[in-house]
Amino acid sequence: MIEYITTRILENSKGEKKGMVRILKLIGEESGKIEFKCPECGYEGKWEEKWEEPFVIGKGINQKFNLKCKNCDYRIKLSKLKKEIKKKS
Repeated sequence: MIEYITTRILENSKGEKKGMVRILKLIGEESGKIEFKCPECGYEGKWEEKWEEPFVIGKGINQKFNLKCKNCDYRIKLSKLKKEIKKKS
C-alpha cells in the first residue's frame, strides 16, 4: 500500500518548467523511490533515499523534501501540495 506519492513539474533557475520529480513511499518500507529529471542540466535518474533527514524534514502538512541533482548539484526543496495550496489561497 502507498504511504506517500507525488509527481511534480520542476522549474529551473530561470523559471522555465523543464524538470520532473516523482516520489513514491510504500507503507513498511524505510526508503522512498525517486524518479527525477533535473530542470537545470536535464540529468535523468532513479534512486532510493532513506525516509529521514536530510531528505525528509518535518511531518504532516509541514513535511518538506530536499532533492539534489546527482550531476550538477542543483538543489530543490519541495513542500507538500496541501501546504502549497494553502499558500496560494
